[in-house]
Amino acid sequence: MIYLPILLTVVSSAAYHFTLKQASSKSSPFAVLFWSYLIAAVVCLVAVIVTNGQVRITADLKEKSYLPALLAVALVGIEVGYLMSYKNGGNVGQVSMIAQMLSIIVLLIVGFFLMKEPLTLQKGLGVITALFSFLLLSRH
Repeated sequence: MIYLPILLTVVSSAAYHFTLKQASSKSSPFAVLFWSYLIAAVVCLVAVIVTNGQVRITADLKEKSYLPALLAVALVGIEVGYLMSYKNGGNVGQVSMIAQMLSIIVLLIVGFFLMKEPLTLQKGLGVITALFSFLLLSRH
C-alpha cells in the first residue's frame, strides 16, 4: 500500500511545481501563498472531519504546540524559495531536482548527527551520487 501514497506525492509534486512556475511571474509570492494556504486550511479541516468525525484542533495543538509553528515556517521557506527561483528564471526540472538532492544530503547528515541514524555505505554512495548529480544539473 506504500505505492499509492508515493503516487499521490509524485503527481502532487509535479502539479505543485508546474503551478508555482506559472504563478511566479504573475503576482507577489506572499499573495500566492496566502490564498493557497487559506484554501489548503479549508481542505485540511474537511479532511480532519471526514477522517476523524470530529474536530479536535485545540486539543491537537496542546499536544504538540510548537510543531505546527515550525512546520509553517518551513513550508513558507520552501514555497518562497521555489517561487523566487522560478520568478528569477529557474527551470522547473532543474530547480526542483537540485533542491531535492541537497535536501536529501542535509537530511542524511541531520539524521546521522541529531537522530543517531546509521550512515551506511549505501547512504554514503547515495550522497556522492547526489552531489555529482547536483554538479551536473547546476552547470549551464
